[in-house]
Amino acid sequence: MYRLASSIVFLLVFMVGVALASVVFSRFDARTEGNDIVVSWEASVETDIREYVLERRTIFDTQFVEMVRLAAHGSNSLYTYRDERVFKVQVEQVSYRLRMIDDNGSVAGVTDPITVDYTPTAVRRTWGSIKAMFL
Repeated sequence: MYRLASSIVFLLVFMVGVALASVVFSRFDARTEGNDIVVSWEASVETDIREYVLERRTIFDTQFVEMVRLAAHGSNSLYTYRDERVFKVQVEQVSYRLRMIDDNGSVAGVTDPITVDYTPTAVRRTWGSIKAMFL
């Protein structure tokens, strides 16, 4: 009995000693705004999170591609990213997800993807191609 009790106490102490990174989102959404897509999220609870990695995927991508890394600001923080490069992608749907990176640099979690219907204008697509030739 004593050995079982000491094992349980050790297990509890070990578990309490390990910081568990966590995030509770009050919202995570994306919307079109002109020819861009604005992705925003709000973390009502943010524990031991160092940064967020926003990723994008289209039907042409086999996996998600990193778009930006944003430093975490703590609980009740609002984050926004304007994807101004999406017009170069000629697709009707774009998906985004977040990877949460903890204070140790490990992935603490990944959100389910959110998908946005998107059709850029032909003018914007053409202008983007012309600009790309000179940049």
